Amino acid sequence: MEVTKYSDLLKRACALGQRVYSELSNDDSDLLMVYIDQRFKQIWEYYDWPDIKRVEKRYYRPLYAAALNYDAGYEVYYPSEKKYYQTLKTTQGNAPTSTAHWAESKQSYAGDSWVTGTSYVVGDTVLYDVDGLYYTAHTAHTASGTLTPDATGGNDKWGVLTELDKYVAWEQTGENKIGDVLEVWDYNPRTNNKSEPQPFYQSENGVQVLNGPNIVYVEYRQLLPSLFFSPWATGSDYDEDDVVRFPATGAEFDLYKATSGHTPSSSNDPKDSNAPWALTQIPRDFSAYLSHGAASSMLQTDEKEQLALAQEQYAERALMELLDRVERQEQQQKEFKVLQR
Repeated sequence: MEVTKYSDLLKRACALGQRVYSELSNDDSDLLMVYIDQRFKQIWEYYDWPDIKRVEKRYYRPLYAAALNYDAGYEVYYPSEKKYYQTLKTTQGNAPTSTAHWAESKQSYAGDSWVTGTSYVVGDTVLYDVDGLYYTAHTAHTASGTLTPDATGGNDKWGVLTELDKYVAWEQTGENKIGDVLEVWDYNPRTNNKSEPQPFYQSENGVQVLNGPNIVYVEYRQLLPSLFFSPWATGSDYDEDDVVRFPATGAEFDLYKATSGHTPSSSNDPKDSNAPWALTQIPRDFSAYLSHGAASSMLQTDEKEQLALAQEQYAERALMELLDRVERQEQQQKEFKVLQR
């Protein structure tokens, strides 16, 4: 994706809004920051722009890692078996195929009711009528009044089973944060023209996939970047997602978002390698709409209605021209895929 510098965008909005960039007051600078941010949100959400869409392979739970210590009830995905598992008791280094430590996670379970006096072996699953939950035995034993499925401590012989809730969490360790979800696929639609969309809905947990495959591809719009910023400064405490301009002074600058909370120094400014900052990317294709739109808002503030209307029309024209170009390109891609079948 080709991007534009924020300062270039600001310069153009100044010129169109009848301002001199080198003489821009703090008040006008703050107003333009608000107007550019407002227009940025409008165009970002106006259409499913290819430059800001992602398709990523996702799992419902973290991948199993042998080095981690898992508490009872923790769910993982085990690639070797292509299945989800949950721990029956605290474990480390025991693969999910070990029935003495793990049970396969399913969306529903079945089993006979637990009966005292019955001899149970590792891996047996029962329904405990007292609480209506299913349990799997991790230790062989003969059931009694003290060795019940919900027993604890030294009498713990069972692990309670949790129904697998197939959702992709909004935030997953090591993955990009998910923005507006556009589609969920069984295979990567960018590499497989036979991929099929999967039914889904959004909840407080994430993207809920109804009876979907164990691995899905989520197509989503990236999170809208904030264009509200302050000058970068050493010694200031920054939280994750704070936005700064860098360099802090001068006519040319970009915007950067903090990727983690930290206190910066001269050795970890936004342009330093491995610094906890990420460049805020503004698609170059959005430049015309953003600059004309912000200028229109600025001129409305000045009560220059005719000039504001003209800039609004230019902004609308830029948006329609971009939309037409993108839709024609996408149509060509669809036709190309058809020819390849």
